[in-house]
Amino acid sequence: MSTQKPGPTTTVTRPARALHDSAIVVDGTCPGYHWRERLQTWIDGGATCCVVSFVAFEDCRRAVSLLAEAFRYLRERPDRLVLATSAEQIRQAKRDGRLAVVLHFQGTHALEYEADLVELFWRLGVRVVQLAYNQRSPVGDGCEEPSDAGLSSLGRTVVAELNRLGIVIDVSHTGARTSHEAVALSTAPVVASHSNPAGLHPSSRNISDALIRDLAATGGLIGINGFPGFLSAHSPPTLDRFVDAITYVADLVGVAHVGIGLDYTIRNPPMELYEQYVRDGIWSAATYPPPPWHFPAGLDDASGLPNLTQRLLDRGYTEDETRAVLGGNWLRVFDQVWHDAGSTT
Repeated sequence: MSTQKPGPTTTVTRPARALHDSAIVVDGTCPGYHWRERLQTWIDGGATCCVVSFVAFEDCRRAVSLLAEAFRYLRERPDRLVLATSAEQIRQAKRDGRLAVVLHFQGTHALEYEADLVELFWRLGVRVVQLAYNQRSPVGDGCEEPSDAGLSSLGRTVVAELNRLGIVIDVSHTGARTSHEAVALSTAPVVASHSNPAGLHPSSRNISDALIRDLAATGGLIGINGFPGFLSAHSPPTLDRFVDAITYVADLVGVAHVGIGLDYTIRNPPMELYEQYVRDGIWSAATYPPPPWHFPAGLDDASGLPNLTQRLLDRGYTEDETRAVLGGNWLRVFDQVWHDAGSTT
């Protein structure tokens, strides 16, 4: 794959458009509030599947309520959306021209201190669970915790439950030690759904080459994140910078272990909310620079996904490699990890 950088603009050619339209395209992380507001951009961009973070650091009661809201949202749009708990349902959504939605937790506060709640949420359709969100959770430390204490005893039980039930373990936002210990314990592929390589751009939210290698060794993947503070010191980052992150991971562990997890969020959140998150330690100002935030030019929202397909081809990725990055690798992980209810009883 060439490292030659093309010009700043992208014209989507007919072959690239045909490839994009026929590909399974998976965005591995979509914050639920922004996703609902900008749903049409994923449809316009030709997405096949969105892994939507409906729950982050809410407790169990609030998490159940948020899932109920999600079910209603999906139910009211049956011609456009379908809940997916199997890889085949994602493939069927592609054939039907609908957008598949996978339920994602960005954190495990909803489990409180009860490992049995993993099965409850599995039965409610949750299929990807991130272990921590920056701070300490009941299962282990997040990536902003100075102690980097690793998995708790509960966390070890939770990892086993996630494996037993067929839920994808996600270590984005999770501390390095917690992530490595989860990878070592897991019997199934583990992902970093929306994390970038620290070797390309230093950030406490980015992950080391060692963790990238460990994730790949499980059969997992790294979903490249479009948030500007995780890509570059310059804002907005270029589309080529986004592809640089894909290429960094592909060169390190192979193209089979990289996907996309764009993490589109509110571009200009209220400053009082931003300052509260920093004050409460949910974010640090060093990791999350003050808004407004600008995602890569040409990929500043999901309608730009065809531009990514074109740029991957321009940069020397083959058609098969491009399909893998766009969503084929995510689909492989889902095929490997998910299974139906009959195997848990």
